[in-house]
Amino acid sequence: MPKSSAQQALVVGAGIAGLASAWWLERAGWDVLVVERAPSFRAGGYMIDFFGPGHEVARRMGLLPALEARRAPISSVTSVDSRGRRRSEISTSAYESVASGVISLLRGDLAEVIRADVRCSFRYGVTVSAIDDGRVTFSDGSAGSFDLIVGADGVHSRVRELVFGPSSSFVRYLGHHTAAFSVRDASLAAEIGYRYQMLTVPERMIGCYAVRDGSMAALMLYRSASQELPADPAAALRSQFGDLGWVAPSLLSAVPQDIYYDEVSQVDMPSWHRGKVVLVGDACGAVSLFAGHGASLAMTGACVLAEELSAGFEGAFDRYQARMKPAVEHTQSFGRRFIGWMAPSSRWRISLRDMAFRLSGLPVVRNLIRGSVMPDVDGVLTPAAPASLH
Repeated sequence: MPKSSAQQALVVGAGIAGLASAWWLERAGWDVLVVERAPSFRAGGYMIDFFGPGHEVARRMGLLPALEARRAPISSVTSVDSRGRRRSEISTSAYESVASGVISLLRGDLAEVIRADVRCSFRYGVTVSAIDDGRVTFSDGSAGSFDLIVGADGVHSRVRELVFGPSSSFVRYLGHHTAAFSVRDASLAAEIGYRYQMLTVPERMIGCYAVRDGSMAALMLYRSASQELPADPAAALRSQFGDLGWVAPSLLSAVPQDIYYDEVSQVDMPSWHRGKVVLVGDACGAVSLFAGHGASLAMTGACVLAEELSAGFEGAFDRYQARMKPAVEHTQSFGRRFIGWMAPSSRWRISLRDMAFRLSGLPVVRNLIRGSVMPDVDGVLTPAAPASLH
């Protein structure tokens, strides 16, 4: 490993948590190396609503103009029936009134914007195979010593497994599988338009929206008693959604092999750190697709960790966890309650959700939604980032 007079930090994982951690650490004076098990940078992914504390962190990073340029021009969220006819709708303006500053964009676009502003070294196709205090052995046989090891490698964190124990000790399965992918089909994208349209039947949901260059992105969600992931995700999707109408047949005939497919889970750990190792983002506090805010909280965690390290290494991990964990736990609790809204188990629950969409223009309904979608983040961010981090 290359050496310098600066303290050496290893960030494992080049997703949003890892990229944001690298951004903040290198500006705090650390010499940072990022390793990522994927063979190359992973773009794409599903649409996210980016707001809350992560929006403020992005402002401090100077990234808001670039994120605004990637904003998806989604005009509404529309519930449709099996023939594509509108059942109910909530406009973007109504949603933005309860989620101030929200930017809807692809998760991969957020990652690309952060990656473009990170200057440290990256190694793709590599992960960690052993950690002994600050000594790390990599999957390609190389090794190095580090003053700080940040595990930002997601729900299935290899760092967490090596240092804290098996995933079964920390991962709470929420009973669903999800998949996201994009297909290039200009006519289908034109049919869907810049609206998030979703077909929901009991325990299954398909969401679609047009993206740039004549492509369309899709998100699929379904209940599964088994946490085990299928060997052939595309075949599993065809089995689960093959009986549905609307655009389902077109989507299922064009499912690519490199789709994002995973269980929907949360991660709950009593401690996020041990020795020189600390976890960030989904590795220690996945809130799940049902809760949202994962990207926002990942960026916030990276910022808070860097702040506390700059205030002094001794006790920094404890201070970081004390600031972040209440917000994570609050958001996880919301996510578990939100399952019945995003993946209704019965037709009457679907009808109830559609009714809420239709009434979304009423102030009382907006207030109820605002109380649900906004995470409790009081005290997480300091009024301004320390000058040493700019």
